[in-house]
Amino acid sequence: MAKKRVEEETPVMEPQEEEAVLQQPIEQKKEEPFNCLRNEKVIVRFVASPNALVQTKGHVLSGGMSENATRSFVVPLLRTGQYMNVLTKNEKDFLERSMGLEPNALNVYRKTDNFWDDSNAQGIGRVTLHKQDNYLDLSNPVDYIKYKILLANKDQIASSIQELEERPKATYQFVIISENAEAKSNLSKMDATMQCYTEYGAIREDKDTLRVIIEAFDKRPQSQQVKLDWLQGKVNEYIQKDPRQFLRIITDKLLPGKVLIKQCIEAGLISWRNNLYYLKQDGSPLCELGEESTLNNAAKYLLSAKHSELKYLLEAKLKEE
Repeated sequence: MAKKRVEEETPVMEPQEEEAVLQQPIEQKKEEPFNCLRNEKVIVRFVASPNALVQTKGHVLSGGMSENATRSFVVPLLRTGQYMNVLTKNEKDFLERSMGLEPNALNVYRKTDNFWDDSNAQGIGRVTLHKQDNYLDLSNPVDYIKYKILLANKDQIASSIQELEERPKATYQFVIISENAEAKSNLSKMDATMQCYTEYGAIREDKDTLRVIIEAFDKRPQSQQVKLDWLQGKVNEYIQKDPRQFLRIITDKLLPGKVLIKQCIEAGLISWRNNLYYLKQDGSPLCELGEESTLNNAAKYLLSAKHSELKYLLEAKLKEE
């Protein structure tokens, strides 16, 4: 017996019903702005000035700042006289909504009640820091804005410990440290010392590497004629004195490049003028376009894959010496 085919009938709309449907507004889903806040705390730590008149540890003026003093940082001004945009558009959109502000409240071009004006009590135009550690919670909108203002003061605030060490500026007054990174780096002195000796074991017979490590501590050049046992004794002294600092130096990923540069300077292959490094052959700076040929940039330049041919050439010339 053949089965009957059942066809589903589509209801037919009356003309007036169809017109009513067409006239209904299409509801568009409004996207929520990207949440720039994050569950992270940072420490803004005072950087003692190496040129301060008082360097005695524990002195009230040690490092160039008294214990109760404060320093304030404001939103930088551009040459046009306008405030620098310390926030991206997405950050502004989200923060305006999360802080219950009106649209464009964080616009730097506002003529009245400018949020970034230091004189506006309702805004945030100034960040005050103490000599003791300052803490910011990046899940808090106000602290997040303060954090972004500090990052905009690039000449006075180092954005990380790595930046402070690899691209030091005499003008740095504070450094921003991730609390997570701080906890991770806070090994006990015993653990740090043990790790130092593990790292040291791999280079204890390498005079050139030992000289570069000691120079990083002493800030004074070490002669090629210095005895190996003297270098080893000095290294042991530094490990006992400051194991965390020694560990940072010996695990520096740029250390092999710095050793190569020192060898090349002594062999007359690289020249050094005003703390900048140049290839002796043609006087070209050892850095990428737009950079200065500082020691860190020169070491990074020689260790990069695209300049491996130059590195191999220098190493080959050193073997000929």
